[in-house]
Amino acid sequence: MFKILRPVLVTILLLGPVTLLPVAAKADDSVAQNHAQAVATPVGKFIQGLGDQAITVIADKGLNQDQRSEKFREMLRVSFDLPTIGRFVIGRSWNAATPAQQQEYMKLFEALVIKTYSDRFALYTGEGFKVTGVRSESEKDSIVTSEITHPDGSEPTSVDWRVRKKEGKMGIIDVVVEGVSLSVTQRQEYASIIQQDGGKLDGLLALMRKQVESPSSGNPG
Repeated sequence: MFKILRPVLVTILLLGPVTLLPVAAKADDSVAQNHAQAVATPVGKFIQGLGDQAITVIADKGLNQDQRSEKFREMLRVSFDLPTIGRFVIGRSWNAATPAQQQEYMKLFEALVIKTYSDRFALYTGEGFKVTGVRSESEKDSIVTSEITHPDGSEPTSVDWRVRKKEGKMGIIDVVVEGVSLSVTQRQEYASIIQQDGGKLDGLLALMRKQVESPSSGNPG
């Protein structure tokens, strides 16, 4: 589902020496201050915690690949509001679906998201993650801004997380990478598949089954 997302991973990279780069040092101080303020909020702490958990799992040399993947899956089940995302990306077709189709779709969707993300988490090492800010969008929704740094020294990737508080629990409902909403992108892809099938869900469900059963993850379409 989320091809363009580089997952939240490993240790935060330190920038150059303060004595040699005073301007960068000031920028670093500002970033550090923003980070501290952001993680002092419940929602900022929630997202940073997801990154910290991923780092811990990857660094645990006592885990084999299957154990590591299962830990990633559990993190995703807890951190993402998959029912809300699933309903959004299928759009109006949800109301036109039969109860049996709705049930199968949601089961496949959740399995596919967890499979895709857990596969991505397992692939990366040497990345760094830091929450950089938090802003409120509504009474329920907040946007947490973050940066993913790369071991090759390339420009950090900007990742925004939309977090919704529902029934006293926080859950991620969208991830925006460099300005591209992954939920909106998936909604467009699903709409195209459904349209090609004459508005029916059968084609989409068939493709999703193949994706879930496939040894490698990916998007339908």
